[in-house]
Amino acid sequence: MENQENKKAPIGGWGLNYAPHINLFANSAGQDPFDQIKYIAELGFKSIENSGFNAPHIPFDTSPMGLGLFDKEPAFLDKMGSTIASAGLTMGTFVMTPPVWPPVASITSGNKDLRDIFLKKCKKGAEVGQRIGANFVTVSTDTYDRSLPIEMQTAHAIDALRYAADIFEPVGITMVIETLSDHHELFLKTAPLAYLLCRGVNRDSCKILFDMYHLQRNQGAIIAHIDMVWDEIGYFQIGDTPGRGEPGTGEMNYKNIFKHIYHKQKAEGKELILGMEHFKSQQGIEGEQALLKAYQEVDNFLN
Repeated sequence: MENQENKKAPIGGWGLNYAPHINLFANSAGQDPFDQIKYIAELGFKSIENSGFNAPHIPFDTSPMGLGLFDKEPAFLDKMGSTIASAGLTMGTFVMTPPVWPPVASITSGNKDLRDIFLKKCKKGAEVGQRIGANFVTVSTDTYDRSLPIEMQTAHAIDALRYAADIFEPVGITMVIETLSDHHELFLKTAPLAYLLCRGVNRDSCKILFDMYHLQRNQGAIIAHIDMVWDEIGYFQIGDTPGRGEPGTGEMNYKNIFKHIYHKQKAEGKELILGMEHFKSQQGIEGEQALLKAYQEVDNFLN
C-alpha cells in the first residue's frame, strides 16, 4: 500500500449508511482489493458494495464500479468475505455477471428457456453471495418483449422473480430489483413499476433498489417517489446527473434527499444502505479526496 499520508481522512461518523464500492479509492488505498476494503473501513464507512461485472463477453469495462465476481476462484471470494467481516463492514449488494450480452427478454417473455438461463445465473449468484457474505444482490429485469402486452410481461416478470426468490431467500440474500435508464428497451425504469413487481412477488426477499441516478433521469421528483414506494425500498444507490458523479456535481439536491431519508428511517427504526454507485468527477488521489469532501458536505444535512 502506498501514499500512507493519504490513508486516513479526518472523518467521524457518517449520518447515513453509505457504501463505497471496490475501486472507488484505488489511488489512495492501492490496487489490491483487500487493502481497499480495509481503507473503506478506516474512513468510517459501515458498508461496502460491488457493481463490477467484467467478463470476456461484456464489451466494456465495468472495473470503475468494482470487480467481476463470477469468474473469481472460491478462495478469492472467501477471502473477500472474511476481509469484509474482519474490517467490521457489512457487505451490501453486488451485481451478477449477465450470461449474455446485449440483454434479452429473459424474464418478460415467459420463455422457459430464457427464464432458466436467468435462474441459472441466480444460482451462481447465490453461491457467490454466500462466499462474500452479501446481504443483497442486484437483479435486472432485462428488456421488453415487444410482442406481448405490458400486462403479460409484468406477470411473467413476477413469476420469474418468485422462482428467483426461492433461490436467494433460503441463503439469506435479498434481491433488490434495479430501475435502470441506460437504454430505452430496458423493462424496469420507474419506481411505481418496481413497487408493483415487489407487491406481486410478495416476498420479503424481493425489494426495490431505488437508484436515484437512474430515477432522476427517468422520472425526477425523487423525494415524492421515495414516499410513494417507501414500504418496498430495500436499498438505495447514489449518483448525480448529468455525468453520474458524486453528489454536488450535477442537478440533484442530495443534501435535502439525504435529510428526507434520514428522518423517514428514524421514524421507523430503519437503517438502509445507500450505495455509492457512481464515478468520480476528478481522477487520481485528488479526485478521491474531492469525493470525500463532497460527501462530508451533503452528509451535513442536519445543520
